[in-house]
Amino acid sequence: MLGLRRIGMQSCKNAIEELVIAEIDLQISHLPEYRRNQMNLSEVAAYALNRLPPMYATSKVGWLKQRKKAVTEMRTQIESAVRRALVSVKPDVLRDTKPLPSQEVVSQARSLAALQQLLGAENASWKDIPAALENALVTVKLKTAVSNTYIVTGRREAIAGRDETAFGRKPPEISWKGRQVKTSLSEGKDEQKARDFYTYMVDVNYQFSNVLEKLVLSLAYHQIQKLHPAISETVDLGEATAYVLNRLPPMYATSEKGYQALRLRAREVYGKEVVAALREAIAICVEAPNLEKAPLPLARFEAELEEAIEQVSWILQRDDINWRNAPFIVEECLYKVVNNEMEWRKRSDYNYPLN
Repeated sequence: MLGLRRIGMQSCKNAIEELVIAEIDLQISHLPEYRRNQMNLSEVAAYALNRLPPMYATSKVGWLKQRKKAVTEMRTQIESAVRRALVSVKPDVLRDTKPLPSQEVVSQARSLAALQQLLGAENASWKDIPAALENALVTVKLKTAVSNTYIVTGRREAIAGRDETAFGRKPPEISWKGRQVKTSLSEGKDEQKARDFYTYMVDVNYQFSNVLEKLVLSLAYHQIQKLHPAISETVDLGEATAYVLNRLPPMYATSEKGYQALRLRAREVYGKEVVAALREAIAICVEAPNLEKAPLPLARFEAELEEAIEQVSWILQRDDINWRNAPFIVEECLYKVVNNEMEWRKRSDYNYPLN
């Protein structure tokens, strides 16, 4: 349905997740490193989240309201849930270690984290990725030139008899990680954006997912599709999804086995509740549509993402890049540049509009 407003990855989020992760970090901070390494923090987080009320939000106002409520009214409850999780979740070599299905953990933030690591650009936002990529490509070009000089000089020395082992000398290994890129967030000009970025990236090292999210989202989408186009225009898919999720017990999983078991339980136990709650949510959206709501603070990074992907595509001369495959394609292209198998474009050389 063309009129249905799209729900993005940052359009519906559980505000309590960040607070649980922060509380886990606080409570394990005094433990020795070997003890922290023994813990499966994803399971700790899932255990705690499954014992706390969901607090999904879809707008800036709703997000701030949920966060304020969680901080002022639920601090003790969060502390207790995390404490119980740390005691209850034990290392178990027999536990199912097969990870969650990839579609459950894929996210824009995780793709960005992969690019940060690949390009040696710690704390880079999407806005910084094109510059970090150019820096890596320039580094490859310079190091390749140095390596080639090293090889040519070695051959000349061998021919002149000055170094009999020159041909056996191994050229230096080429890495594209050069000097650290100065990021827009490291300048500290926008404290609120820095806080939002922390929230955006906070769970990239965790592998957990509320299996109800995509299930409810899918059901909501199909319910709205059945409406008359004029009515569906007034229904916000994110609002309807959050309304339902906030009325169901969370079902966070950390493994494929847990995911499958909880998904089956959700369908068998809560199927009717989901449908009933969806009807209520749709009725509320139709009666009082919130068409002018400000999006979640995290949505600000989606615009930066789109611009970054466009610039990266232009630099690498690839039109098949998106946020999901960007880390793989960028790495592939860097290796090609190392081996002189492809050319790339620098934005400043072609008067590309830089931010």
